[in-house]
Amino acid sequence: MSFLIGTLVVIFVLNCLFLILLVLLQTGKNSSLGIMGGASQSVFGSSTVDILTKITRGSAIAFLAIALLLSFLFAKKPEKLPLIQEETNLIPTPQEKPKEESPQVPKP
Repeated sequence: MSFLIGTLVVIFVLNCLFLILLVLLQTGKNSSLGIMGGASQSVFGSSTVDILTKITRGSAIAFLAIALLLSFLFAKKPEKLPLIQEETNLIPTPQEKPKEESPQVPKP
């Protein structure tokens, strides 16, 4: 189970970085605001906008799906995080105090 979670976290981080790169490559309404200064369409060809938009949409859907899957897997995980376990062990549990015996006075 932890191998699956670790693999999904790595895929999630790579997808995040890829999504950031895709968003930076796209140009907005003002074509000089992109990361390549508006030259991205001429570098990658004329249909780059359509391809980048489709890839960005697919990457965003994958981002949401993996995020939801990871949240369910972490919620169903039986063991708690080590930091939380250490904090709960530090809190003293109430225990019964031993009864104090009254000093016995010897009889005369």
